[in-house]
Amino acid sequence: MKAELLNHRVGGWCWYGASTFENPDNVGKFMTPVQGDISNEVQELIIKAIKQGVTPLVKHTDPDPDILASNPFAKDGSLMIIWYSTDDKESLKALAKFLVTHGLVRKTKAGRYYNISFKYDKQTRNGEYGDEFKASISLQDLMDLNTGELY
Repeated sequence: MKAELLNHRVGGWCWYGASTFENPDNVGKFMTPVQGDISNEVQELIIKAIKQGVTPLVKHTDPDPDILASNPFAKDGSLMIIWYSTDDKESLKALAKFLVTHGLVRKTKAGRYYNISFKYDKQTRNGEYGDEFKASISLQDLMDLNTGELY
């Protein structure tokens, strides 16, 4: 991981870009897992997404072994990349297309894309996790999970 590409590290997260969202109530994220470490290639994709205007803000779990060891949610050593967006349909489609095009959305054994959910920041702040979290938007609302084609 190239530390010089980061904006900053804080609270177990590595941040890229800047929050430029005018209305925090419609801001949320798609989360994609990464096994192992954050490679230079993954960092370059993050920077590419920001430069292309797909997202203004991305963060991922800090891969520092001391920080990762203290994260109770990283039992299998996986890291999470958080891709921020508003709930504007065109913004979500652009982000979904980027994630799919760059192989950041995993596929099932049958070859379908996983139906990852868009989670609003307010849901995170309200402690909505697990069974308490109810997604109102997911990838299946934006694309065909079999082919990856956007609607």
